[in-house]
Amino acid sequence: MTTEIYYFSGTGNTLHVSEELQKRLPDSTCIPIIGSLKSTPIKTSADTVGIIFPIQAFTLPWIVRRFIQNIDLSATSYLFAITTRVCFTKVFSDIDRILAQQKKSLDTCLSYEMPENYIPVFNIYSPEEIEATESEMHQKLDQIAGIIQKKERCQPQDPFVWSVVSHTVSPLITWYFQKIRFPGMEKAFYADSKCTGCGICEKICLSDKIRITDGVPEWQDHIKCIYCFACLHFCPVQAIQIHRRNTQKRGRYHHPQVTADDIIKQKEK
Repeated sequence: MTTEIYYFSGTGNTLHVSEELQKRLPDSTCIPIIGSLKSTPIKTSADTVGIIFPIQAFTLPWIVRRFIQNIDLSATSYLFAITTRVCFTKVFSDIDRILAQQKKSLDTCLSYEMPENYIPVFNIYSPEEIEATESEMHQKLDQIAGIIQKKERCQPQDPFVWSVVSHTVSPLITWYFQKIRFPGMEKAFYADSKCTGCGICEKICLSDKIRITDGVPEWQDHIKCIYCFACLHFCPVQAIQIHRRNTQKRGRYHHPQVTADDIIKQKEK
């Protein structure tokens, strides 16, 4: 049984989880979603395919949605999805609606919390919190790897109240973020006076939105942001900021075992 694990990662959480799962699954490979999208439709001959991604605005990132719409899963018999932030099971139902076009559906799905990186709203985890989260992640990956190897079905359901919320309140929040907050934030990135013009933000930008002009990064309006926050969190002098979001005082986070080069490699075809 061959397994392909497709991942999208901005600050390393999802990449780290994908690589740790790969260690637990024989004959498995980690493949970046960003690089895969350079060839569409995306072909896979793997018997088992997994998709691992973060949650944005209570739903899957638009780049992950595009990937699912473009991958040919005709040769695949077992599908799983893992999110690196706890989410409503509606996220997986939304994926199933896309997969239904190929007469496919998820066999297994799981969500759990990795350290938060959306600093406009959340605080950075402490070292102790990061360590505790890492320990829990390893335990859960041991469980999910066993489920995948046996090709079992595992589809947790939300309690009734949370199910109601996921179909009423959360879609409104998702709409607000996708139509108002994210587009506004996309135009609010800038580099402050600490910027050295090193170019890491340009190299690490997964949408290729950033260009260094006269030693200063510019976010190009005609290219859509993926909201991965890699530029913000991997800047070595914390010069990348977001207007009106108080990011100067929020700290920065990327997974301690993931480097900027690891994130950049996702763009390779």
